[in-house]
Amino acid sequence: MSRAAILKTNIIAVVVIAALGFGATAYVANSPTHKVSVVTNAQHQTIQLSYHGQSNQNALALLKKHATVQTKHYTFGDMVTTINGTKGTGPKYWTFYINNRMANVGAGVYTTKSTDTLTWKLQ
Repeated sequence: MSRAAILKTNIIAVVVIAALGFGATAYVANSPTHKVSVVTNAQHQTIQLSYHGQSNQNALALLKKHATVQTKHYTFGDMVTTINGTKGTGPKYWTFYINNRMANVGAGVYTTKSTDTLTWKLQ
């Protein structure tokens, strides 16, 4: 296992342990081609969801393949309002990350790469 893979595994383990310490649970859903990581709170509400990009697919379309999603359309694009029944309403909203960095573009216009890790956090 490469040093980068070991580091990534250790970081994921720390995040999961920290989440579990706050009453959250984490699980990974596997399909033949996709791996989706979901963190839920004590009320079993999704509070974080991560998945890998696929070449030439937009991030919002991929999210909709992995979760039940509701959006609201604005002139600047679609805003994700609900993931798996958990609404993002003040003071917490669904925030989109690309490779652990807050995205500066909307998920509907971001074309993913297979090397991307896309994460949605309720914060």
